[in-house]
This record gives sequence, structure tokens and C-alpha cells, in this order.
Amino acid sequence: MSVSILLPFRNASDTLDSAIASIAQQTTHEWELILVDNASTDGGPSIAANWSGRDPRIILVKEPNVGIAHALNTGLAHTKGSYIARMDGDDIAHPERLAKQVAYLDAHPEIGVLGTRTRFETTVDRSSGMAWFVGWQNAIISTREHYVKRFVDAPLAHPTVMFRRELVDRFGGYDTGPLPEDHELWLRWMHHGVRIAKLPEELLAWNDHPDRLSRTHTNYSVEAFFTTKAKWIAAWYERKYPEGKPVIIAGTSRLCRDRAKSLEKQGMSIHAFTDVRKRVVPGYRFIPHDDLPDPGEAIVISFISQRGTGDRIAEFLASRGLVEGNDFILAA
Repeated sequence: MSVSILLPFRNASDTLDSAIASIAQQTTHEWELILVDNASTDGGPSIAANWSGRDPRIILVKEPNVGIAHALNTGLAHTKGSYIARMDGDDIAHPERLAKQVAYLDAHPEIGVLGTRTRFETTVDRSSGMAWFVGWQNAIISTREHYVKRFVDAPLAHPTVMFRRELVDRFGGYDTGPLPEDHELWLRWMHHGVRIAKLPEELLAWNDHPDRLSRTHTNYSVEAFFTTKAKWIAAWYERKYPEGKPVIIAGTSRLCRDRAKSLEKQGMSIHAFTDVRKRVVPGYRFIPHDDLPDPGEAIVISFISQRGTGDRIAEFLASRGLVEGNDFILAA
């Protein structure tokens, strides 16, 4: 068995049949599909059972504890493939998705996790933010880009990924806490040296709708994302700079100051704040953005979250010789 596909679902009767059909229509036939019923109360389990009864490669299991991380870990326990692929019950996979991902991973043993670009489709009237986010994700292709952008947001779409089964055994599966389970997994695995890349083709239709978990569940709130990021920023900093290095926070808004306090709770010391305009941050030094230290002398962490601002900040800091991932990181 080459690939095990994990497809957890809960009350997805309107879209589940099409999602499963897109797997059944893959150009490669060496796969098993693990359907995990996560306490559904609609017709979804009947749809899944129908598919399972018709195709021995399709296996239906149940996870009564509500939560996608619980369902995914239950699914993982039933997998036999050396590669694990993800799929959601409301998305559509391109027919060549699995074949292309397997071929790439076979040819690139140094890559542990492989995503694809996505085609964004939505039924939400006000979805410009989500559309911008998908465009941001789709622009991240190389291993280095995934690594240096990992603290901004999840750099790849969870339902597009395929990863090596051995990574679960080495670094653990999905965290079931109140956090974004996919972003936490990528941050943890990358912390342990796992390399992530993305195919430049759109091999999944990512269907956005009002009931999507990322829009409705508290696990995907801004605070949940940042709490997760703060933990792994601190872990990265401690390992990279074991003897310490001055930490300068870019951004002086209340939000940025609150984010800085979250890092302090993780044991990091904040040396100063910087911004394009001078502002007093009680208890901290202020450094004008034109007077930032030279490369190698400090680490700048940007919490400025306005859409598109991160790229401009990165360009400015790079123009001063600072290297992203070494001298500065974007974390919003």
C-alpha cells in the first residue's frame, strides 16, 4: 500500500460524496482511503458506508470524540501506507494529485511534507481575506520559503498535504488541544528539521463556506494561532541563540505589545520596540527603524498584521542587510 488518505468528516452529507469520488477517480490505484466519522448526525455515515461497501480500499471508522485532531489520530492508527495524504469532506482533489505527490516524494527523499497549490472557491460573500490568504499560501513553494514564513501563518493548505508515515512515529501526530492542529504540526515538525515543499500546480479545489471549521471554531481564532506560534518562536530562539541575543519587536500597537508579553511568558526577554514613528512603550527602549542594529547583532520580530505589510517590512529589513530567518522573522 503506497498511500493512505485520511478524510475525517462530521455532518458533511452535502459534499462528502463528491470528495470521495475525487479520490476514487485518481490516476493511481495504490491507495487506501480512511473515512473517519467524527460523531456525524446527518446522512454522511450512510454515504461513507455505501462507498466502503463498494470498494475494499475504502475503510470507514468512527471517532466519537468531537474534534478533527481526534479523528485524524484515529485515522492514523488505521493506516498502512508509507505516505499519508490529507483530504477534507468538502474539497475536490485533481485526478493526478496523488500520483504527482508520490512521484515527487519518491524522487526527493529529503522532503518530509509535500503540499500543492489550491484553487480557491467560495460561497461566502465577504471572502477577500480568505482569498488573499490562499494567494499568499500559493506563492510559497520552496523549502526555505515554507521555513521562513512558518510563523506568519500555516504556509500550506492542510487538505493538500502528503507526508511520510515515519514522521508521525518520530515526532508525534496531531495535538488535540485548543489550537490549530495543522499549523502546530508543521511548526513542531519543522522545529525538528522536517523539510516542507509545495508542488506549483493547483491539485485541489479548496471550497470555502460559512460553516468551515477555520471560520467557526475557536481552535482557529487569532489568539489560538498566536499562542501556538509564541511557543515555537520561543523554542526556535532558545535553540538558535542559546547565549541570548537582543529581541526587538517591530510594531508598537496594543496588539503588538500584547504579543510581546506572550513571548515574555514563554521566557523571552524583550530588549526594545521599533516602528516607523516614535512611540513610547513604557518600560522598554524605543529604536527608530532607521537605527536598527546591523546584521548579526539582534533579532527583529514583526507583529504588524496589516495585509501586505509583512512583505514591505521584509523588503526594508533585507535592504539593510538583515536576513529573514536569522536577523528577523515575520510573525503576523
